[in-house]
Amino acid sequence: MKIKSVYFFTPLKSKRLTTLTSNINKNMSTPPFRKIKSTLTPYLLCFLLALTSCDKKELKIGETAIIPLPAELIEGDGHFIINDKTTVSVNNKEQQAIATNFFKKFETASGWIPEISINNEQADIIFYTEKSLNPEAYELVVNTGGIHIKSASGAGFFYAMETIGQLLPTTFYSKEKQTNTIWGIPAVTIKDEPAFKWRGYMLDVSRHFFTKEEVKDAIDFMAEVKLNRFHWHLSDDNGWRIEIKKYPKLTEIGAWRVNQNDKDENTSNWWGGRPTQQPGEKATYGGFYTQDDIKEIVAYAKARYIEIIPEIDMPGHSLAAIASYPEISCSTGPFYVGTGGVVRNNTYCPGKEVTFEFVENVLGEVMDLFPFDYMHIGGDECNKEAWEVDPDCQLRMKEENLADTHELQSYFVKRVEKTVNTHGKNMIGWDEILEGGLAPNATVMSWRGEKGGIAAARQGHDVIMTPSRYCYFDLKQGDDDLEPNLGYAYSFLKDTYNYKIISDSLTTEQGKHVLGLQGNLWTESLRNWSQITYMTFPRLYAVAENGWTSQADKNWDDFTNRLLNQFKRLDQKGERYATSAYNARIYHTGQKNGSIEIALKTEVNGMDIYYTLDGTEPSLTSIKYENPFYIQNTTTLKATTFYKEEQIGNISEKTFPIHNAVGAKVVYNTPKITGAKETNKLIDLNFGKLNRGDRNWQNIRGNLDVDLIFEKLTDIQSLEVTSLRFTNSSVYVPEYIEIYGSKDGKTFTKLGEIKQLEASHTQGRNKVKSTIEFEKTQVKAIKVKAKSVNPIPEGHRRAGNASLILIDELIVF
Repeated sequence: MKIKSVYFFTPLKSKRLTTLTSNINKNMSTPPFRKIKSTLTPYLLCFLLALTSCDKKELKIGETAIIPLPAELIEGDGHFIINDKTTVSVNNKEQQAIATNFFKKFETASGWIPEISINNEQADIIFYTEKSLNPEAYELVVNTGGIHIKSASGAGFFYAMETIGQLLPTTFYSKEKQTNTIWGIPAVTIKDEPAFKWRGYMLDVSRHFFTKEEVKDAIDFMAEVKLNRFHWHLSDDNGWRIEIKKYPKLTEIGAWRVNQNDKDENTSNWWGGRPTQQPGEKATYGGFYTQDDIKEIVAYAKARYIEIIPEIDMPGHSLAAIASYPEISCSTGPFYVGTGGVVRNNTYCPGKEVTFEFVENVLGEVMDLFPFDYMHIGGDECNKEAWEVDPDCQLRMKEENLADTHELQSYFVKRVEKTVNTHGKNMIGWDEILEGGLAPNATVMSWRGEKGGIAAARQGHDVIMTPSRYCYFDLKQGDDDLEPNLGYAYSFLKDTYNYKIISDSLTTEQGKHVLGLQGNLWTESLRNWSQITYMTFPRLYAVAENGWTSQADKNWDDFTNRLLNQFKRLDQKGERYATSAYNARIYHTGQKNGSIEIALKTEVNGMDIYYTLDGTEPSLTSIKYENPFYIQNTTTLKATTFYKEEQIGNISEKTFPIHNAVGAKVVYNTPKITGAKETNKLIDLNFGKLNRGDRNWQNIRGNLDVDLIFEKLTDIQSLEVTSLRFTNSSVYVPEYIEIYGSKDGKTFTKLGEIKQLEASHTQGRNKVKSTIEFEKTQVKAIKVKAKSVNPIPEGHRRAGNASLILIDELIVF
């Protein structure tokens, strides 16, 4: 039987943000699909193949769960099969490069790529240049007969291809060949363009150096979600990462520091303080990019329609540069590249002309390497205390009639801006550059909330919104005790997604100065690539959709459903990511009767939570959570989440000890205890999380001395104390803990002790459990003593001060 030639026009059904009255014939016929010349339809072809070799092949069809959500998406019926006979037609060399780069990725999964040619109207996948479309916009039509793409620019065609990547089965992203896969792309019509022109991601490579290939990986995952600005943080106190030929010491000295890194994801000692480099100590940790490396990465990003904005921090955050060239500092050395957080003696001296000579030469080389419109000069967290006493700075202030050091910083920034503008670039700075008066043409990146960005927009300056609460990927994204000990504070996925980029307080004209938004990943506590991806995903998807999709079209529940398909892609790539928003969060409240109320919640709606109370792994046959419940005895709770009977979340686990001291009378012999006498926090069954602000921690200034008096003689054999280590805030683990017992409540005998001098003098931010075991004994009362660290040792962040002790519960068994 001969099959007649046919057109493949299929009825379409609406989905999400569709125009219900769309004219289907118009969507499918402009430009018209070619007449299929093959005498076999794809369905019949597959059927015939199935009679021979297709019995070992599996047809896989992708989903339309695209992120960021397109402006208009209409689902059709059926799918287009792409195979080694598929042909692609483009209009020019730029489009050819786009198609070639995309199908190189396809080759990894399939083992072949379609034939790509110019102006072949008989091809299966056809690019059409349509000048009437807006920049970055594209139109994509997929049906059983082929794929048509329209755009006015290379960027639009690139984004269309990335959309096709998301329409393919998730195994498209596998690192292994899928030799038995028949690749199906669902029929769909998409009209799409971005809401904002600045859709950014910042990677800090100063705190930890990441290789050239890892930086390319970051550019790739930006490209997949249509981000177009890569902010590359190349210098800070802790490392200088770019070769400057006029100043070779910047990479000979500034690129390296003494290795004081955490050994795991528990201690987190960046902010708590790290030992500084000592004279004669060799700096071995770091790295830098040669200028050839930079050119290669710039070209790599350009091919993906991503502009790179380099940041060279100044006048603060500059210890790596000062260690290399001390003459640009106001302070006296010796200077060493910082091993951790540094806040003093890390600022350029604006009173010296040699400083501006250095800045002009360095920025000149940097700007020559980056052929884009912007240069970021930092300008944040500038410590000005050295300027207050430096004679050169004071003379500069007098000569320039500057009222204070804020105006001196503004003077510095304005001079630097002239250098930047001379090279045909626009200067960007963090919102601190507003202090003392904003440079005339500067663009402000607002990170300390929205206030700076709003102020700059009202002054007629362009703004990029990146407030830390919504856009900082280095902040925690889940429960303190259930997340890796990375980052600080919080930036939850829901907050990132729902952030409104243009404030209602701005007029329409002022709002036009808001270029877009950016997700920032500072790497103080992130030293390897798995930590980078864990903190980036899934919040990068939220930033991408917020920057691309109109505010009116966003929907949290729809987004989190589509996000599940992105997780499958990440699984195929082998990338680590966070399911924090889907995980069961555990909330507890100690009761006066000695029980604990437990509540379980998720950030994402529609999750089913199942849990166990016997330490076993939860499953669909476990207890389904419906309402808060109570536990009466020591219990290990494990919980996880399911969606449509598929496990989505990690297993959340917490042990709740219900112990012998509950209900005892508390007598505080330590005078300086915050709120202790009113709340009896040490025996209330409310356990503190890894959070300095958690009110369940008992704050003790000085040493601890407390008595617990039981109602009757009680058998005991152990004491467990959990202390908070938060040395950046002078919170240290006790040097030792002692427990005494008494049968009459008056005479006490030592039962046991634990000495932990090394642990008490370790800096960082984490929780430390101390356990004292002893022979079982009967007591009417116990006395617990703990010795605080006083003074805090030399070399620590707050050396010489007295420490605090924070404990949550005296657990007695």
